[in-house]
Amino acid sequence: MRIAIPLLLSLALPVAGFASDAPQSTQHVYTFAVALDAEGRLERLEPYGSMPGAAGDALSAEIRDWVFAPDAGAREGKGTRTYLRVVVDEPVHGDYRVVSATTGPALAAMTPPDYPMRDQLSGREGMVVLRLQVSADGAVDGVDVHAATGNVTRAMAGAAATASRQWRFAPEQVAGQPVPSTLLWPVCYLGPRSAPSTCNWTGPDDQRFSSKTVLPLDPNVTVSYAAAR
Repeated sequence: MRIAIPLLLSLALPVAGFASDAPQSTQHVYTFAVALDAEGRLERLEPYGSMPGAAGDALSAEIRDWVFAPDAGAREGKGTRTYLRVVVDEPVHGDYRVVSATTGPALAAMTPPDYPMRDQLSGREGMVVLRLQVSADGAVDGVDVHAATGNVTRAMAGAAATASRQWRFAPEQVAGQPVPSTLLWPVCYLGPRSAPSTCNWTGPDDQRFSSKTVLPLDPNVTVSYAAAR
């Protein structure tokens, strides 16, 4: 019988509590379609997909005060349409904290990776960070394994890469034209008793990221926000 696992591509990440086994907060991913003028002024902000937690309305209002900076190519055109991926910690008392906010193409359809049976039964777990080349039409044109952590096997890394080739994205647009992107995308393999911190990962410049943070390597827009509330 296959063991059920939370592949942290789409499910909430529980953050361990200090006083009990009950989660004290949950990480959610909110995605927004964002339209900016050539100077980076926000023209439109709307949810893309479902709003998974209770912070959606408050987060939408907060985002309107963030600073967006298009790259030089976008500024010379007619503006940018991008997708803002915001990872949020939502404690049980109802407040929230922004963990990360990145721009890039938005995931439109995905096939969850397999968890090879032999690796499940032997308790192997960890993170596979994929480097995805997303074409202007939203297809995944190229996949490399950028990094692996824990005791991930070649079969686990291969399963993640194979699944990602079937994913589809809504691409960014610059001056009305869709553009390609390159992303670092984490895929987390966890067992039922695993600590969530198993799937935090280290990106460029030794920065630590949540298992839900997707990192664009060639962003057309960067965003400044208040990381702590």
